[in-house]
Amino acid sequence: MANRDIYGGNSRADEKTASEALAEELNRNEINMKMRYGEIRRRDKGVPIGCNCGAVLLVATSNDPTTRGERYFSCPYDITDGPGQGCGFRKWWTDAVREEFRVIQEEKNEMKQDLDASKKRIEIQEEMILYLEKKYDALEKKFESLNKYL
Repeated sequence: MANRDIYGGNSRADEKTASEALAEELNRNEINMKMRYGEIRRRDKGVPIGCNCGAVLLVATSNDPTTRGERYFSCPYDITDGPGQGCGFRKWWTDAVREEFRVIQEEKNEMKQDLDASKKRIEIQEEMILYLEKKYDALEKKFESLNKYL
């Protein structure tokens, strides 16, 4: 098979455009992954990563007779500490961990679906590559046969 240009052209502009398109696609995919599985994802379920008022959460142990010894996440400030001082956030540790496991399971299922879809796209792309290689070879043979007459 003859040596071909990946982008279908030899100009510098074609290469730049194709590489920019590839970079944009990779950036979109990275942002999508962060939104679905990582940094940007809303954390209203599971183990809290921060307090609603921006304070660092505490892990405390209950002294209430009905829940003595149970742990919970808590804002270090009560709402009664004054305006802008705290939000009074509290969440039981067991509930948070249970929710976190559910979130992880959901994310795992989403990732599996994404992986399956990606594998399917790869199969389609491989079929397209084979088709284009066959088409290129056929065109190359036609071109060589036309060159005989010139």
